[in-house]
Amino acid sequence: MKDDTESERKRSLSAIWHFIRLGYRIYPGYFPLAVLSAVTQALSPFLGIVMPRYILNELVGERRIQRLVLWVAILILGNALVGIAGSVIGKKLQVSGEKLADGFELHVGRHIMHMDFEKLEDAKILDMKEKALFNIRLHDALLGGPRTILSIFQLTITLIGVVGMIAVLNPVLIAVLLMLIAVNVWVYRRIQSTKMRFYQDIAVYNRRFQYFLDLTQDFKNAKDVRLYRMSEYIINRINNHTESVDRIFYKMFLKQRHHDGLSAGNIQAQTFAAYAFAAWGVFRGTVRIGDFTMYISAANQFSSAATQLMAKLVDLQMLGKVLQDYLAFERLPSGNGEGERILCTGQSAWPAPLPSGNGEEERTAADLEAGSLQIEFRNVWFRYPNAEDYALKDVSLTIRPGEKLSIVGRNGSGKTTLIKLLCRLYRPQQGAILLNGVDINEFQETAYHRLLSVLFQDYKIFSFSAGENLAFQEKADADRIRAALSQAGVLEKIEELPRGIDTPLYKNFDKDGAELSGGEMQKIAIARALYKDAAMVVLDEPTAALDPYSEYQVFSQFEKMAQGKTTIYISHRLSSCRFCDAVAVFDNGALVEYGSHEQLVRAGKLYARMWEAQAQYYQ
Repeated sequence: MKDDTESERKRSLSAIWHFIRLGYRIYPGYFPLAVLSAVTQALSPFLGIVMPRYILNELVGERRIQRLVLWVAILILGNALVGIAGSVIGKKLQVSGEKLADGFELHVGRHIMHMDFEKLEDAKILDMKEKALFNIRLHDALLGGPRTILSIFQLTITLIGVVGMIAVLNPVLIAVLLMLIAVNVWVYRRIQSTKMRFYQDIAVYNRRFQYFLDLTQDFKNAKDVRLYRMSEYIINRINNHTESVDRIFYKMFLKQRHHDGLSAGNIQAQTFAAYAFAAWGVFRGTVRIGDFTMYISAANQFSSAATQLMAKLVDLQMLGKVLQDYLAFERLPSGNGEGERILCTGQSAWPAPLPSGNGEEERTAADLEAGSLQIEFRNVWFRYPNAEDYALKDVSLTIRPGEKLSIVGRNGSGKTTLIKLLCRLYRPQQGAILLNGVDINEFQETAYHRLLSVLFQDYKIFSFSAGENLAFQEKADADRIRAALSQAGVLEKIEELPRGIDTPLYKNFDKDGAELSGGEMQKIAIARALYKDAAMVVLDEPTAALDPYSEYQVFSQFEKMAQGKTTIYISHRLSSCRFCDAVAVFDNGALVEYGSHEQLVRAGKLYARMWEAQAQYYQ
């Protein structure tokens, strides 16, 4: 048990030290100001403790006006200077703290954006993230570590000073106060432990609550909420959730109120002890009235500082536990970007094997002809995290250089899953995916992604300008942007907007933002894929929101654009199959048919039945 406690303490201190170093990397200017602030606050009480002693002793003693004015002036000017210095330093520290907090949010965002995609769809990981970030933000943990350590430093300086004062009166008082303070620390530790368990319990509830709250506030849900009369259902879910959290709150308050009562009584006992010792000195004639006020102030300051010091030490320990939750989340292994092979890039991006070590020169992009990109799925098995059934089962498929491949199948047959694996968003449990004979996971992930231009069916248009939604750069090639928009058939609409390609989409941040139709937004997403001009183009349900005429236009443009490029179409509509070189038919996670459109129609199997059901739309 002792070893476990010591191990826990070491982990907590390690977590705190990690965050202090992290904070220093994010914004080092915060820490000198924090130290200066701590010293100023540590020294500020002493004027209020010491100077009244001289003033009162002068009033009841010799009553020298000049001396009295001097003491009062020192007290007033001293407090004014300390107050001004503390205010200036405090304001600067507040600004620095905001910069540090903003930097931390950016650090968290960067970490989440670089996590393996598969973790972002794992409910356990999402609960872990919510638990970590909820407690970090609730306790202001990033600034809390440095603040708590500096508070301990500040309170230690204060204690050293007041202990010297009290020791002159009676050292026994210090021992009595310490015993009473120890009781308060025990109470405070119990309160903090109760709160810690409570906050851990409600972290998961908080993620659910935020989801339901977002449903009430997101305008994108407005039509469904009204047409399906969902408002009462959502509100009831929120109320049920709130009642569950309230029950947890109630249990915590029941435990805490007993501790609060004991703590309040203990503080009164400390005050009584201080007055009793000081008053006894006055009765004996060893303490003057001015000294009495100083000792009472010093004793109260000692009780306050010592109690706060002990509480800060408990806070530091609890803070370490909170930070451990975040560190566990931050240190989740990320394995999808481990590849070291380099992809040389020029007009397009091409794979280049590593040097063989036998004196042969490394191949470069110039050694590879355009259109030499070949993908092979070799006996691939895959199932999603926490799922029992495989989404892909023993899939073997070769996508040849420059080939146009159409992937079709019923809903849930594994089509989109295949593309997620191709994009390295997931890794197969068995088998391999090869790029020109090399496992795709051996290549650097960022460089590998340059090979792919992918449009998923659940594409996202952001609240940026129309041009930024294609290039994701503030300064981009406007001509290329317009060319891509033109190929997607939406340039004319964008040019009609007040600021053309610089017009913001949506009205989140700009009242002049454009609200386009679903089909127009999808064309912008298609233009994004065109703008990237990658070696392989993947279109996952690219025409779902388009009418048949627009679908024909898009396919025609893509057919022109895809000359010399490998292109993969995924669609419920089979119109793309007629101009593709090959069709892959998936059913229940397996590749069940492969061949040209004509071959599969003649085979009379699943594809032929699907084509017959849709043929009326293409005749």
